[in-house]
Amino acid sequence: MGLTFLTGYILGQHGAQSARLAASAGGSGGAGVTDILDLHERVDRLTLALDAMWSLLEESGYTDEQLKARIEHIDAADGTIDGKRTPQVSTCRSCGARVAAGLRACQFCGNDLPEAPTDPFSSV
Repeated sequence: MGLTFLTGYILGQHGAQSARLAASAGGSGGAGVTDILDLHERVDRLTLALDAMWSLLEESGYTDEQLKARIEHIDAADGTIDGKRTPQVSTCRSCGARVAAGLRACQFCGNDLPEAPTDPFSSV
């Protein structure tokens, strides 16, 4: 179940949707088609890498239940269980305003914000 669950969880409907969009675009060759095909190839490579990692973890004794539990834990860490990691809003140390995720400075007072953690697993 592990690989099937993992692949289905990652691709959801997006993998099939991008394939349909690329096929329906035909031979127009526009930038949109190229972008969709590139995205589809990246998702395929990501899926392959995740399948390989999961098979190594399974060989080390990890279970499907542990994988599901960890996914649920990471998903819930941003405060919203929605199947994705959402960047968190921060609070400006200078004026106390809520600052949108991804900004390097407060949009109200211009105060520089501390660097966000670079560790992708920092919410674990």
